[in-house]
Amino acid sequence: MAAVEPVRASWPRRLSRWVDRLVPLALAAFTLFISAVFTHELIRRTSEIWSWRSLIFFAVWVPTTLFFVLTALKDMVEHWKGSWDFPGAKPRPPQADTHGRAALEAQADYFRPAGPKFDLSRLAFFRWLFHRRWYQFAAQLPNVIIFNIVIVAGLIGVADPNRNFATVITWYVWFAVVFLLMLGIGRAWCLICPFSAQAEWLQRLSVFGKRKKPFTLGRKWPKAYSTVLISAFFFVGITWVEEFYNVAGPGAPVFTALLVLGIISWDVFYALVFERRSFCRYGCPLNGLIGTLSAVAPFEGFRSKDQSLCKTCTTKECMRGSARSYGCAWFEYPGSMTSNFHCGLAGECFKGCPYENVGMAVRLPLTDTYAPKKKRFDVALGVTLMMGVLFFEVFNATPPYAALDAWLNRVTGWGTLAQALFTQVNGYPNPLDYLAVVAVFPLLFWGLASLVHRLSGRRLPVRELFSRFAYGWIPLFGFGILARQLPKFLTNAPVTLVTLSDPFGFGWNLLGTAHWHLVARAFAPTWVLWVQLGAVAVGLAASLYSTARIARLDFGTRPGSGTAVAVMQTSLVVLGAALMLLYYVAAATNPGHYLSPPF
Repeated sequence: MAAVEPVRASWPRRLSRWVDRLVPLALAAFTLFISAVFTHELIRRTSEIWSWRSLIFFAVWVPTTLFFVLTALKDMVEHWKGSWDFPGAKPRPPQADTHGRAALEAQADYFRPAGPKFDLSRLAFFRWLFHRRWYQFAAQLPNVIIFNIVIVAGLIGVADPNRNFATVITWYVWFAVVFLLMLGIGRAWCLICPFSAQAEWLQRLSVFGKRKKPFTLGRKWPKAYSTVLISAFFFVGITWVEEFYNVAGPGAPVFTALLVLGIISWDVFYALVFERRSFCRYGCPLNGLIGTLSAVAPFEGFRSKDQSLCKTCTTKECMRGSARSYGCAWFEYPGSMTSNFHCGLAGECFKGCPYENVGMAVRLPLTDTYAPKKKRFDVALGVTLMMGVLFFEVFNATPPYAALDAWLNRVTGWGTLAQALFTQVNGYPNPLDYLAVVAVFPLLFWGLASLVHRLSGRRLPVRELFSRFAYGWIPLFGFGILARQLPKFLTNAPVTLVTLSDPFGFGWNLLGTAHWHLVARAFAPTWVLWVQLGAVAVGLAASLYSTARIARLDFGTRPGSGTAVAVMQTSLVVLGAALMLLYYVAAATNPGHYLSPPF
């Protein structure tokens, strides 16, 4: 019996090693298959072979396909013997139970109990999956292929946005799904992001293997600019550009392609100049949005299981890297994390920890809106700015805004400049009223904090009230902006079946669905508005709950805490009611608008 045990015990590792070899090979083969299908469709139409469309297709598609495939094969060969295998957890050092626990007790208030949770890494499958070097590559590659098709389709495809894969998949499907991922899983989009994937693969010259020296200048990001406000300002700016050029209307597919191409190029620049994922943490226009909404999700992200063990760890391989891992690309230390904000779910910390002391837990939703002791002012300010963007995007679908914008364009002469920029006669939206609406919300919230400060006899600081209670706005903002995306998804998503067969509008029929009679806006049910209002109601209830928990945990019995929660919850009810009213008015007065069903 003793002689049989080692043989039986070795089978899982042997099988796992073959999976490690074959999965990258299968992904490379899948990439080649997609490329071969598209190339065949172009070649068999002789009229398209020498066209400018064909040249653009091959200029984008061939180099990227060869890079993915050859790099995946290289990584697989280099690690054929399983050099990334986890050898097993080291024994727990004795000092973790003495010095480690003492250091942890000194920070007991910082690491607040966050309620019940279940660590997914206790399950054998997840523990095995998170140790795989190809785990993130497998999650990223399908999205990389999709968004490379988006670039090509936007540049060379048919001009009709309802028949072009670039606009249909991006604005009818992706933008709604990405908000569902944020609210449901947190930074799941960062795990599968095709923009950061290609930049990181170029930086590492590897798609999943472990290299010692990255292909980058490796500059450190300036500490003075280490703030989420950069991302929030990018989000405010890119939203105005999207509205002005009607990118997500959807408008001309070429604008969608240029937007995606621009983000990838900007990400590649960061990757070649700065270390790790500096773009994701400091430059991505969606970073603040995703990080903020991840507080709602029931997934905790990769964090330390036992902080006392981390207190005595000297190598910090989770953060610095090891022979098996790169270390956290987001510059995070799992031993001190108290929120999801900067966990991109890459799992490098899980692979690198020699004690297997990193896990991913499922816990109660909304926990990160109230549980963290440290609530940052820049995050709070970013939340209020993004709330302003949300209200603008709903307000601009109502008749009062149209009248205001037209008047302001006449007074400022913006319409003439807008026509020069984009042959746009009406100049929508005027940047002044856009920025004014966005700026109202941080000013409004600062005013509320000042009011509570005075009502508390000046015993509660304004900045502290602003920083802490702004986290209570997160659920309302998250479900409110999801409500904005739902009509496009619910009314237009089936059109994707047509464009999958003919992504460029060249007359292809790859899946046999190109001639199905599926027309955009033909699926709008009369209950879309009520789904929107329901989503806002859920967000309002969640925000009221989070605000009450923030008051209890952060202010307790301090003088004025009761007044603070009353004022903040009242303001939330007013905001939620105003948002629902705007959705209703937009639908009732403008049935042709994409926010509304066809009444």
